[in-house]
Amino acid sequence: MSEEDDLSLRRAFLGLGAEDVRALRALRPMIERNADALVTEFYQHLEAFPQTRALLARPGVRERLLEKQRAYLLSLTDDTSDPRYAEERLRIGVTHERVGVAPRWYLGAYAFYFSMLVPMVCEAHADDRAAAERALVALQRTLMLDAQLAMEAYIERGRRDLELMNRRLSEHGRDLAHEIEEQQVELRKTTRRARAAEQLASVATLLSGLAHEIGTPMSVIQGHADLLEASATDERSRWRLQTIREQIDRIARIIQALLSSARPRELERTPLELAPLIENTLAFVAEKLRRRGIVAQMDLQPVANVSADAEKLQQLFLNLFLNAVEAMPTGGELRVGLAPLGRDAVEIRIEDTGVGIEPQALARVFEPFYSTKPAGQGSGLGLVVAHTIVLEHEGSIDATSTLGVGTEFRIVLPTGAPADAP
Repeated sequence: MSEEDDLSLRRAFLGLGAEDVRALRALRPMIERNADALVTEFYQHLEAFPQTRALLARPGVRERLLEKQRAYLLSLTDDTSDPRYAEERLRIGVTHERVGVAPRWYLGAYAFYFSMLVPMVCEAHADDRAAAERALVALQRTLMLDAQLAMEAYIERGRRDLELMNRRLSEHGRDLAHEIEEQQVELRKTTRRARAAEQLASVATLLSGLAHEIGTPMSVIQGHADLLEASATDERSRWRLQTIREQIDRIARIIQALLSSARPRELERTPLELAPLIENTLAFVAEKLRRRGIVAQMDLQPVANVSADAEKLQQLFLNLFLNAVEAMPTGGELRVGLAPLGRDAVEIRIEDTGVGIEPQALARVFEPFYSTKPAGQGSGLGLVVAHTIVLEHEGSIDATSTLGVGTEFRIVLPTGAPADAP
């Protein structure tokens, strides 16, 4: 669609026609008389808020603002069907986005101008109510069109950010896939390299879930961007713009978490809250749970911090959550509990209502390369990695299971500083 056709479509949807243009043109003398006072009042309004006042601190900004805002007020009486009108509004949006004017202030300016112009329009048409109504409707439609056009710059910025993040994700995905392949070759040589390959395999699982996680925010962003074309001055529109930024931030956090767990490394202990870590890790498999019809139940009691490596514990919980998902192919319930155990330890319980494990297999679940899955569907190292991580943290892990009822893994971790700390 050409820019001219797009402008015509926007005007038609807003009901903005020749009668509106004539109604606004009739207001030009009134706007010219009051333009300086309106711009001055607008400037004072900006000075009342620290966020907008900071934008006015640079030398020469005040003079340029007064000049540009006066020109804008007069341009409200121009012919909105002229393609140059749309080009100018898009240019204004690009400029404001570049200098860092947040949409909440930008959209608020339209509402502020409208509130100042309403009494003036009513006074100008004091003897003709119908003319006043036509002029106010025309003014509102024109301001809505301006907001639509200017906001395209903000929407385009969000799209560019998403494209950049997708390219980076694709590059990291290829790098991770190559590294996984190399680690799988080394898996045949030593158990230590095999454990590293298992960690990378878990990252591959995250990659498949990440595709959905990216799709959802993108859909949200696109949906709100589309809805923004119908309204640009109310609170709901400003909320949608905030949603765009929140979803972009969400994508960045997911990607960062993926890259952080990609490569094995030495243990790095820090004081750690377990409840947020468990919640965040469970969020990684939320889509798998949904597809399998699995309901997650959490009972996370307040506990003391543990001295632990956050990324390694995340790998531990992720392996156990994925095992639970695999054990419930037709749905079920995943229960995650966290509770204090005496004064010096905490207990984490991860329980599923899946198929269960036979007694002879349960005794071997922590053995390297042992797996109850069909050939080609499991390396038999997931629980070995989990067991190793627990031992690195001076903890313990055990499993109980009943066929047809489910399986529970119980982890005990000490609280406070590590045993060899000074």
